[in-house]
Amino acid sequence: GMPIKRYFDWTIGSVQLDGEDGDGDAPASAVILYGDMVNEVESSNRERDAELIDFFQNAPIAMHWLNGDGIVLWANQTELNVLGYTPEEYIGQPIMNFCPDEKELVLEIFKQLGSGNAIADVPVRFRTKDGKLVHLLIDSNVAYNPDGSFGHTRCFIRDDTARKIRDARTKLLLEENERSLRMLDNFLSKTLHHVMGPLHALRGTCEVVSERLQLRNISDDEKEKNCELLERAAHTVTTTTRMVADVSDLARFDEGSTLKTKLDTVDLRDLGIAAIDKVRFNDLRLSGGDDGVTVSLKLVGKGGSKAISTDQAALLRILAHLLENAVREVQSGGNVTLQITSSHSDNASDRVLVEVMDDGKGLPVGTCLDPGNYIDGMDTRPAPCHRYLIGGNNPRTDDPDELKKVRAKMEEGLRDLKQNGVGVGLPISYHLVRVLGGDLRHDNASKGTRLYFYLPNKLGENEMSIELKTETILKKSKPPENIIITSVEEQPKKRKRADDADFGNFVSSDGSTTSGEETAATPVKVEKAAEPAPEAVAKCGVKASMPFSVLIVEDTDICARLLGMQLKKMKCSTQRAENGKIAVDLLKDSMPGTFDMVLMDLRMPVMDGLEATKLIRDELNIKDLPILALTGEMRDDIRSECEGIGFTEFYQKPLPKKKLQELVEKYKAARDGLVN
Repeated sequence: GMPIKRYFDWTIGSVQLDGEDGDGDAPASAVILYGDMVNEVESSNRERDAELIDFFQNAPIAMHWLNGDGIVLWANQTELNVLGYTPEEYIGQPIMNFCPDEKELVLEIFKQLGSGNAIADVPVRFRTKDGKLVHLLIDSNVAYNPDGSFGHTRCFIRDDTARKIRDARTKLLLEENERSLRMLDNFLSKTLHHVMGPLHALRGTCEVVSERLQLRNISDDEKEKNCELLERAAHTVTTTTRMVADVSDLARFDEGSTLKTKLDTVDLRDLGIAAIDKVRFNDLRLSGGDDGVTVSLKLVGKGGSKAISTDQAALLRILAHLLENAVREVQSGGNVTLQITSSHSDNASDRVLVEVMDDGKGLPVGTCLDPGNYIDGMDTRPAPCHRYLIGGNNPRTDDPDELKKVRAKMEEGLRDLKQNGVGVGLPISYHLVRVLGGDLRHDNASKGTRLYFYLPNKLGENEMSIELKTETILKKSKPPENIIITSVEEQPKKRKRADDADFGNFVSSDGSTTSGEETAATPVKVEKAAEPAPEAVAKCGVKASMPFSVLIVEDTDICARLLGMQLKKMKCSTQRAENGKIAVDLLKDSMPGTFDMVLMDLRMPVMDGLEATKLIRDELNIKDLPILALTGEMRDDIRSECEGIGFTEFYQKPLPKKKLQELVEKYKAARDGLVN
């Protein structure tokens, strides 16, 4: 008949036969195979059991059982695969052996489970066989014995790596958002600082001029001073509006906007002269411009035209930024050169090379202008690009540590108010050069910096008939003067600097001459002080008959001048330091009692007022000299910081004349011993 499929349970056994074996020794034995037929129902049940066992062993989630002592009773193959152990290495071992860093957490888990509670989504770290830590999530409850005693745990383990990555990304985004907002706050604070200064100066100028105009008889000298103050205030406001325009335009460039240009035929020689004529040494140099810095225009003709077709306003704006940066950074007696080269080519279009070179300290290490695909003076990149990058040799590195350093450096630069300006000159110049068809580049020479760009010259043939001639034009700042304060009533007037105005009895901060010329010391007229009170003379002697001496520490020229003019009318002698470092050096080299009061600006280049005052109090150990903080920032944290450093008082700019008069009288009385 047909074969029939049957299932049997086979058992192997042995039996001993009766009698002896053929050799007459022990009784013989035999191996017997027993077979019990299995019915179809029982066979089906066994198949389901095998499937269930396979389900638990190879489920996509790891599982294990622990007894009440934390010993692993069972673990599925998935968990063994996750941790890399064999059953012999894992099962039967204390679970604490595999998560040694989580002892307190494991004990707490057992405490919760022993109390009858279930746990869910508890993060725990397991150590794999190769020593790595893996982040896992545990869900568990307890299977109890029939008598109610603790049987074993039922633990389900899931990989927590994805959640950790997601949380890390979220944290990174939050930190990045906080850093971006902090950088924005710092940038706005820095920008507003540079806006508020000119506004304070303008307000003070209006008050001074208004007061003078109310006089019945105004001398020609007073009229001249009023006009000069107004001109300086107007220039300060103009500089500020230019800064605001730069910030606004830079934001538009970064949004992808395009600047509309107006092409003009521009004479290169006239362009260069206009650019160097706009350089104002007294605004850019801490010395007021009297330190021998030379700015030169060098025209190089290589067969090219003396004119170029371009947007004159945009090009002058670029040159103004590049020249100002160079003049601001070079040392005393340094050189800045604007070189314009016009070249002709028979095989390619004519072009103009514009270079700004200086012998200063150079751009920060790692600064680079995006190189793109810059070939033979022509840019072949698509329009979107970074305006500039700061980093190492490879500024586009994916190294998180390097990028973190770059970001920290940018944040530090935005917080730093020791540098003039808001740092948009180079970026806005980069964009403007691209608008004109060029690409701003730089290289640091062995000493100094060279910034350069090429512009195409698309003049018609008739307009290009006149070639550019090679020549050099110089513009040099004046050497410093040695000025001495005296108390005589009639003395010859001191020689004025260019763009300078008399604003009180100021002395050059270094008091030295670096020029080769002989410069005689020039006395300055000082208003004769009122006769001191007899009790003052009796208490402090000749000191009471001396003018009240004020050291003005202020980097903004017009603000210092306004303070000096007001103090002069109060019969005070004044001296100015352009930054905190000069003030510290001046006090260090002066006799005790030289100054009776210090008016200290907080935000200045080189060294700010906070650092300077700390040095004066701690290192110079000058404790009794009144130092008054003058600032446009009235935040509580700034006030608290000033109090902690050792400022005597804290005032907002501009200081009203009435308040200044009260302070002079207060500290003069204290100096003369008239205050108990």
